[in-house]
Amino acid sequence: MSPSKNPLVAIVDIFCSPIDCFAAVHERPKWSWLAYLLIMFGSVIMWGAYFNNVDLPWLQQALTAQLSNVDHEVQQAWLTKEVLLAGEVFSDLVGRTAVLFILALWLNLATKGSQYTISFGKWLAASCFIMMPSVIGDLASYINIMFNPANILPNAADLNSFNGLLKLPLNNPWSPFMTTMPLLAPWYIALTYAAVGAWTDFDRAKAIIVAALPWLLVIVVWPLMIALA
Repeated sequence: MSPSKNPLVAIVDIFCSPIDCFAAVHERPKWSWLAYLLIMFGSVIMWGAYFNNVDLPWLQQALTAQLSNVDHEVQQAWLTKEVLLAGEVFSDLVGRTAVLFILALWLNLATKGSQYTISFGKWLAASCFIMMPSVIGDLASYINIMFNPANILPNAADLNSFNGLLKLPLNNPWSPFMTTMPLLAPWYIALTYAAVGAWTDFDRAKAIIVAALPWLLVIVVWPLMIALA
């Protein structure tokens, strides 16, 4: 194991050699600011490309048809390029930041049994690197937007989510779940497992449980709530 030498190398290592990345981040948690900024920047670029390339009259008509229960004057005020772009970017930035804090809190609580004490701040730093694959999803979404001649709705444009593949309409009851369920969850679980294995004394089975449990709860509990609603 050879810890990453600088933040840029750590960004590369999270994809090529996660153990080396986490070894370095354990000693230099402030490097996570670069990962955080890239995660946020990827979302801004992706949504900017979407609203610069989508046929806006088509989008407004499609959203109006699917949101028919909303007052017409409200639709006219909200269905503008600027408002839609700001809404998607704000939702992504807040959502991704919340995921980072929730994941860090989970890891901080779930690893209390380890003989090695890891602070919440360090788990937050690790979470920023764990979520770095979302930048790959943003890049794939950007390429799809730029080279796909077909018009797609915002909830189906982000290839980070399952709805990027399924493309369920907004009025489908499963759309919120599929839109927020990350397509790259197995990658996040693998990186979480690497971090837990590198920073704690947990055996393989316990590290896998800690890494996978929060995602499995989302996959199981939310669909049950939708089905029973």
